[in-house]
Amino acid sequence: MSETSLQRLRHLDLGKFAQVRLLVAGDFMLDEYIWGKVGRISPEAPVVVVQVERETWTLGGAGNVVHNLAALGAQVEVVGLTGDDHPGCLLREELRRLQVEARGLLSDPTRLTTRKTRVVGDHQQVVRIDRETLRPAGPDFLEAALTYCRERLPRLNALVLSDYGKGALVPELTREIIRLARAAGLPVVVDPKGNDYAAYAGATVVTPNQKELAEAVGRPLSGQAEVEAHGQALRERLDLEALLVTQGASGMTLLRREGVLRIPARTPREVFDVSGAGDTVVAVLALGLAAGLDLVDAAALANLAGGVVVTKKGTAPVLRREIEQELRAPMHQREKIVTLQDLKFIIPHLRAQGKKIVFTNGCFDLLHAGHIKFLEDSRRLGDVLVVALDTDASVRRIKGEGRPVIGAEQRLHMLAALTAVDYVTLFDSEQLSEILEALRPDLLTKGSNFPEEKVAGREIVTSYGGRVALVPITDPVSITGLINRIRQKED
Repeated sequence: MSETSLQRLRHLDLGKFAQVRLLVAGDFMLDEYIWGKVGRISPEAPVVVVQVERETWTLGGAGNVVHNLAALGAQVEVVGLTGDDHPGCLLREELRRLQVEARGLLSDPTRLTTRKTRVVGDHQQVVRIDRETLRPAGPDFLEAALTYCRERLPRLNALVLSDYGKGALVPELTREIIRLARAAGLPVVVDPKGNDYAAYAGATVVTPNQKELAEAVGRPLSGQAEVEAHGQALRERLDLEALLVTQGASGMTLLRREGVLRIPARTPREVFDVSGAGDTVVAVLALGLAAGLDLVDAAALANLAGGVVVTKKGTAPVLRREIEQELRAPMHQREKIVTLQDLKFIIPHLRAQGKKIVFTNGCFDLLHAGHIKFLEDSRRLGDVLVVALDTDASVRRIKGEGRPVIGAEQRLHMLAALTAVDYVTLFDSEQLSEILEALRPDLLTKGSNFPEEKVAGREIVTSYGGRVALVPITDPVSITGLINRIRQKED
């Protein structure tokens, strides 16, 4: 299922992200970095001395969620609480630079803006210094935040609650935002904190990591079976559409009413820094839902984005071009090999993107240069080439005993290795009508050595407005003749 999601996402137009608006409510922070070199141990204490070379800062906490959304082109508004101090001013300046609507970010002179200062020496974090106020927000903030949310709700496509336990998302505010959003039919994604998730009840999806899930259920989770069992119980208790458990290098587990879906990490990664990776996952998940993706596809997209961001140093957003590069990267062979049921989901999605679907079928036993040229020429006639490959039994029925020479599994992988082929599926020749009716390709291709009136499936394709294209065959190769010559030499 997750492979099918990635196949659908490859054709996703990320430009649609610019058309959606999200509100992020939560704990906004300033992440500071002091970068330098370590040359010696202090004579005063057994600690390193860092010679400072530069200092940088960026948005952290809920601000990092906003940064990711803005970097992907979304329109963003915020609700949060800062101190009336210099870090708070820097935070607001950065939101303005990102063109984020920040009228809902209120200041309280009795609080400190949460600031996390990381000292990094020779690319290793030496120490982190936190300055913050952990007191729950008061009734004035609660009233102002709810007033703002009610006012902006009709303009939104989704909401994110980014809870870092710093005091902005008091339970009363959290519950009311979820109630208002769900009554308006809007998805709400929650990044949770603490061991009491009661305030998150009714949200669309909550996104704990495995450690946070263990804290929420009050016991260690020793394996995947326990993650699934206790995660589902928590999801049901909170009346969530889904619980998405992030599991680092192991990927994610999506728990829904319909069941459990494991989403493995996209590819092995060299991890530089996991700071803010959870924020990226939350941001992309919410953005996908806001743009109309279902939970499965939105989670797959978030998983991919999380895999990108951990390769960066420090708190940093994932960029649109980085996601596009991941999505457009050459497909692995195993991703191209699909079932007819998979294609029934994939093809409508491609067609909605305006893609022209080309379909061909055959035995492709003893793959040769003529086959490859035929497939390349077929692919040039459209945007996506689907190849239906005859099963061994089907080949035997068509070609006779002794065929195929190469089994179906190997033939599948050889075709999937070709750049021209987008998807390949096994079928029986007697199923051709069923496949064409289900997929309704724009073009059905066959070699020019076949008269068009004898092309199997022609009547079906032309009945709904599709057409048959005969691809020129300039140097036909007889596989049967080739096999006979080989056998004669063996004799």
